[in-house]
Amino acid sequence: MAVTIDERIADPGTSGGAATARPQDNTVDNVTPPVKWWAAVGAVMTVFIAYCLIRWVTGPYFKSVPQGPTQVPTWMHIELTAWQIASIPAALGLLFWFVVRPWRRDRRVGVDGILVLGFALMWFQDPLSSAVNHWFVYNTSMLNMGSWTSSVPFFSSFGKPGAMTSEPIVFTEGAYVYAMLIAAAFGCLSMRFAKRRFPSISTGALVVWCYLTMCVYDILLEGIIWLPLGIYEYPGGHWKLFSSTYHPYPLNEMFTIASVFTAISCLRFFTNDKGQMWIERGIDKVKGGAGKKLALRGLAAVGAMQVIMFLGYNVPNGILSSNVQAWPKAVQERSYFTDFLCGDGTPRLCPSPSLATTRDGVAYIGPDGKVIIPKGVILPKVVPFLKHG
Repeated sequence: MAVTIDERIADPGTSGGAATARPQDNTVDNVTPPVKWWAAVGAVMTVFIAYCLIRWVTGPYFKSVPQGPTQVPTWMHIELTAWQIASIPAALGLLFWFVVRPWRRDRRVGVDGILVLGFALMWFQDPLSSAVNHWFVYNTSMLNMGSWTSSVPFFSSFGKPGAMTSEPIVFTEGAYVYAMLIAAAFGCLSMRFAKRRFPSISTGALVVWCYLTMCVYDILLEGIIWLPLGIYEYPGGHWKLFSSTYHPYPLNEMFTIASVFTAISCLRFFTNDKGQMWIERGIDKVKGGAGKKLALRGLAAVGAMQVIMFLGYNVPNGILSSNVQAWPKAVQERSYFTDFLCGDGTPRLCPSPSLATTRDGVAYIGPDGKVIIPKGVILPKVVPFLKHG
C-alpha cells in the first residue's frame, strides 16, 4: 500500500506526526518476523565494519594520499572545502530531525528516521566496487587518510600506504545520508505523481517508472553537479558521456546506482497499514521496550542498506571493472585524480583494456613496456607434457 505525504504526517510510525494509539497484533506464532532477520544481518555487518575500520586506523594504510604537483583550481578548492565543511553537519542535522527529535518527543521514530540510521553506514561500501580493478577515484586534495580497502578480505586491487583508493573522510559519511534520503523522497514523489496520473498503474510499472526517474536524478546529481565539480571521477567506467573531459559520466554508474535509489524508494513508499516498511514487519510482535524495538529497526535498516548497496551496485560494477576502460588523458594529467595508483610519478600504467587488472602483489607492465616482477612474486613455469599418459 502506498502511503502519501499527508498520510505519513498523520502516521505516528513515520516522521513528524503526533503519537496516537494503534491496534496491536498480539498473535503469537513460531515464524521469525522479517525485522529480526534483517536486524541479524545488520548486527553482523556492523561488527564487520567496526573490525575493518579499527584494522585500518591502527595499521600502516591510515596514511594520506597526496594531491601531487598539479594545483587545484581556486574555484574547485573553495567548493570542495564547502562540501567537506557542510556534509557531516548536514547528516547530523538529519539524524537529529528524524531520529532524536521524534524519539525525545514521542518515543517513536518514523520510516525516514529508520532509513537515516541505515544510510549512516552505507559509506563503508563506497570504495568496494574497485575490488577487482580501479575504475573510480576521489580528488586527493580533499582531506583523506587513504581508505579501509586493505582491511576488506575480497579487495584485491593494488594499493599501498600513500598510494591507494582514497576516501574524503569528512565528505563521504555525510553525503551518503543526505543524498540517499533525497533520492528516496524524490523516488516516492515520482511514484505518487504516476499513481495520481494513472490510478490503475500496476506495481511493476510503478517500480519501472521510479527506476527511470532515478536515472534522471543521478544524471543531475553526479553527471551535472558532483563530477564537474571534481569531487570524484569515474575514469574507467563504461559507455561514457563527456568522455573527452576530466569528468566523464559512465552510464554503468547510472544503471547501477539507480537500482539502489529505486530499492530504497520502494521501501519507503510501499508501507503497510501500520506505516511499516517490509524490513521492519513484525516489530509489534517483539517483546521488549521501545528502545529495544528502535535498535532492532535500526539494525534492520543497516542490514537492508548493506545488502542493497552490495548487490545493486558493487557486484555489477565490480564485474564491469574487470574489463575497465582506458582512463582519459584529462584525468591522468591531473595528479589529484590519480590517487597515485598509476601514471606519472608511479611505476604503473593506468588501467586500460589492453592491461591486466591492477591486482596487488602480481607482475605488471611498467611505463617502458617491460614486465615488472615485485619482490617475492614467483611466476609460474611451463609444465611439459607427459610422453605417455
